Amino acid sequence: MSDGPRFVHVSHLEGLAAVGMIKRYWFEDCDYPGARRVHAITIEGEHLVTKCIDERGAKKVALYMAEAGRLAPLVVTGVDTGEREEVYVGDEE
Repeated sequence: MSDGPRFVHVSHLEGLAAVGMIKRYWFEDCDYPGARRVHAITIEGEHLVTKCIDERGAKKVALYMAEAGRLAPLVVTGVDTGEREEVYVGDEE
């Protein structure tokens, strides 16, 4: 096992976040302007990192990771912790 981070695709990282497997994440500037990479630590302590992505893409990843982290308990357990209005749509005849 290597000491450095393991490189993964951005979608892999987003999938882990969606099921609550990411403990924390941060962004790092790349060697060239307008690009950033995402670092993350899983709940098992593994350090993951993505390739450099453009600044706009990094902002979208940041939004997704934040929302996924907020919704992960619902996705994983199926228990809704918030209140939502239910809508019933009856059969049309």
